[in-house]
Amino acid sequence: MPNPTILVFLKAPQPGAVKTRLASDLGNQTACDVYRHLALATLKQIPENWPTRIYFSPADAREEMRQWLGNSVSLHPQSEGNLGKRLTAACQESFADGAESVILLGGDCPTITTEHLHLAAQALEKKQPVIGPAKDGGYWLLGLYKHSPKIFEDICWSSETVFHSTMERFSTLNLHPTQLETLEDIDDLDSLNRAIPHCPNLNQFLSST
Repeated sequence: MPNPTILVFLKAPQPGAVKTRLASDLGNQTACDVYRHLALATLKQIPENWPTRIYFSPADAREEMRQWLGNSVSLHPQSEGNLGKRLTAACQESFADGAESVILLGGDCPTITTEHLHLAAQALEKKQPVIGPAKDGGYWLLGLYKHSPKIFEDICWSSETVFHSTMERFSTLNLHPTQLETLEDIDDLDSLNRAIPHCPNLNQFLSST
């Protein structure tokens, strides 16, 4: 089976527009620097031969994203609407363009590894969806082997119920996802401090404040 297509959802790294909760403690520029670091660290974990599509917002930030990530990346503006609609549209577009399976990622989980991605790919090869729960009640990875828009319907996004509601959608569709280990996104100073023992290079952002 071909390698999964990785869909990474990123915002343009604009101070004051990313990691706003972290910015309240570290300032807009340092929070933006953290965001850049996390996103690039995630991208480095993707195997070189796996097709990758960056879905970015705002939609007019293509040149800014190009300057940040280079000319070799595949850039796609996120659609309009809430997160569920944007995830649905990206999956639909990717499957229509020939993806055999997709793995959706954000850019703010510092402990994602290449091994996690291989485990997700193994599940997808068996025609099993896969999900990585996040400590805040969301998820840091979602893998699908077919377009399944109902997975993203009627979810209270940015809440602690996202993972639970998504698992209910899977159950309704008689799908039984492989579950990866629980990881933590970095959204505020507390989560940044918790991540430092696992990712010591993050300490630079505390020492710079």
